[in-house]
Amino acid sequence: MSDVTHTPSAIRSFLTKYNFKLGEASDAYIQRRKQQMVLFMTASAITIFASRFAYKSTITRQYVPTLFQGNHHPPTSYNFTHDAAVAVGTGTLLCGSVSSMIIFGSAWIIDVSNLKEFNWRMKLLLGGHQKEVELSKLPLDEESAYIQDSLNDILEGKYDEVDEQSS
Repeated sequence: MSDVTHTPSAIRSFLTKYNFKLGEASDAYIQRRKQQMVLFMTASAITIFASRFAYKSTITRQYVPTLFQGNHHPPTSYNFTHDAAVAVGTGTLLCGSVSSMIIFGSAWIIDVSNLKEFNWRMKLLLGGHQKEVELSKLPLDEESAYIQDSLNDILEGKYDEVDEQSS
């Protein structure tokens, strides 16, 4: 090993040397992508541990009869309530961990950090922004223009002048 230090400038020079676009990004953007990666990896690790826990708890609760016991009758000390509670807890843990892994992975892929960015990104991807621009360019009909003007007058405090003019 040589004396390579992992300073931000060394990482940036490595990324720039091999023509990664991330090498030209700002430090805040690199930090943001790193945080998204850490969230996804943490959720993935929790999912792995949760699935291992579910497997172990399923194996330990498995009923294995001895040679002369019937396999269709559970033992009399069997507690159905406890078994159901463990199954619900384990299922909830698995569902939450897999869901968080999917959410954080999707956020990392499409590069969003909060719901507002997700809303904006989906609007761009699905063509909603273009539709909003097209709708804003359309002329208003008379009723809509009258309502819009009335609301603007109320917001500007001109509602007293309207009453004086009508009487």
